[in-house]
Amino acid sequence: MRAIDALFTLLFISTAVHAAEPANALAFISNPGAATVSVVSLGDGQISKTLVVAEDPVGVAIDARRRLVFITSTQSQQLSSIDIDSQSLVNHVAAGAAPLGVAVDSRSGRVYVADSAGARILVFDAITLAPRGDYKTGAAPGGLALTPDGGRLLVANRDDNDIAVIDTRNGLTEGRVTVGTAPNGITVSPNGHYAFVTNMHSDDVTMVDLQSLQPSATLAVGGMPYTNVFDAQRQRLFVTNQSDNSVSVLDLVDQREIVRVTVGQRPEGIDIHNEERKIYVTNSNSNDLSVINADTLEVERTIKAGTGSRAFGSFLLQ
Repeated sequence: MRAIDALFTLLFISTAVHAAEPANALAFISNPGAATVSVVSLGDGQISKTLVVAEDPVGVAIDARRRLVFITSTQSQQLSSIDIDSQSLVNHVAAGAAPLGVAVDSRSGRVYVADSAGARILVFDAITLAPRGDYKTGAAPGGLALTPDGGRLLVANRDDNDIAVIDTRNGLTEGRVTVGTAPNGITVSPNGHYAFVTNMHSDDVTMVDLQSLQPSATLAVGGMPYTNVFDAQRQRLFVTNQSDNSVSVLDLVDQREIVRVTVGQRPEGIDIHNEERKIYVTNSNSNDLSVINADTLEVERTIKAGTGSRAFGSFLLQ
């Protein structure tokens, strides 16, 4: 436990030093019920633009360096790119049988897409969306996360109840780690030492040591947890619980749930604005965003979004 305490103390120092205030914070919310993406200005909580994309948009990833947002549309089997500055659709390509999770490495310019029906990860060029290969993985891959250096891609294989750790330099799987039942969302700690995996059907989160490739803890949360986000400043994990209409807040030092915050109906996506100390939660059945104060753990306001708001992935531009 002392080693974990020391680890998270270092994470706090690193995050506090490097946090920066964005000029114009935006949220890009995928709305599968309307085949749109809502661009929400977080300052005033207003939708600045609604973009029509391919049917059933779900996954979201942002490349702030290239000023692009990537959207996966599962039923229409598409990957789309959006220009942040013009808030317009740039490109779209075929992306496997059922694209779901998406992640982007801004240094290499590679976009990774989980083909949940194809047991593979597809790789695309961020600018052109040209294919750059594919990696084999387990059954029904969903959530994706990159380590901070971009050297490893973590994949939640829902039907195999494990995560795959893939070396992005060669596409080879370093190992598979058994977690809970139906893993979905993944977050990686800022130093790349730990991954946090939400398990939808066992109602828990598995903490995985990425150095030993072994589970290090299992933490109980609410019903049907979907995904999570890591708050390094307070050493906490926030987890969306679909069937409880809540967010579990986990203390990672004491390794326990400290509170469960009631939000909108069927919460799914979640992201953190570190400088403003706000947690943003998409509620797919109430078509809105709940804004939680990361320090007081209270809901401060609700922002309207589109129909079926999901935003699975990193959806905040900071």
